Amino acid sequence: MNLRHFLSVIVASLALLSCQNEMEAVVAVHDELMPKMTTISRLQEQLSESLPDSIRSEKQQAVIDELEAANDAMMDWMQDFGTAFDFEEINKGKPLTAAKQDSLKKYALSVQALKTQMLAAIANGQKAFETLKQNR
Repeated sequence: MNLRHFLSVIVASLALLSCQNEMEAVVAVHDELMPKMTTISRLQEQLSESLPDSIRSEKQQAVIDELEAANDAMMDWMQDFGTAFDFEEINKGKPLTAAKQDSLKKYALSVQALKTQMLAAIANGQKAFETLKQNR
């Protein structure tokens, strides 16, 4: 095996490993966010039940809407991700095409934005619910 061939194999191996690591990182963030969907649903329910539509302020409704938007964003992200990659690519380390490698980079960014959105919605929902409890 000549040096050029050897280096090509090394570069290809590193690229494959990098994609596997990136896929694992994306899936790890997804897995971190999954239990937060329960928190979002619980907060939506608590706020909605505590505040009938007729007495909700615009700010309170905005918090409920923010929680719903975060939940919807997670559902959309999961559906899109599941369509973009197959089971073996996600869970078994199946090599990705160059186009799918580019797509994975975009999903890595979008899952971080999703995390920010969900955590902000939860924080705002918890704050609104605590304020509501204190004012009763």
